[in-house]
Amino acid sequence: MSTRPADANSIKRGSYILVDGEPCQVLDLSHSKTGKHGHAKIRMEVIGLFDKKKRSPVMPSTAKVQVPIIDKRNAQVISLEGEEMSVMDNETYETLSIPKPTDPNHLAKLHEIIDAGKTAEVEYWIVMNRFLVNRIKEMDI
Repeated sequence: MSTRPADANSIKRGSYILVDGEPCQVLDLSHSKTGKHGHAKIRMEVIGLFDKKKRSPVMPSTAKVQVPIIDKRNAQVISLEGEEMSVMDNETYETLSIPKPTDPNHLAKLHEIIDAGKTAEVEYWIVMNRFLVNRIKEMDI
């Protein structure tokens, strides 16, 4: 299982939750007071990690939410092929084929390092059996 339950009241800005089956980062949240006949409500502004869609879930503060388990790893870039790139994990030394970053700044930096003949290292996340490239840096050898 790649999620764990958490109380909606314990969620903070910058944390991650599952909304409509999509892992999302919490950008903003607000709490309303308890009403005469109801519970306090939490309104969140979230953005999807993979689809970049903004969502605005509203839930009682006593609700349970699912928090995705994020496995953060580092890898060395071996090659770039079409929409994917081959990387070698720095801990397990296994070779993986993961999608290239969708952010144009990350992609430009990756091509800049590779075109200069240097070795690139990426930080990639495994979130719900999907890969996300989060950071790119030049590797010191």
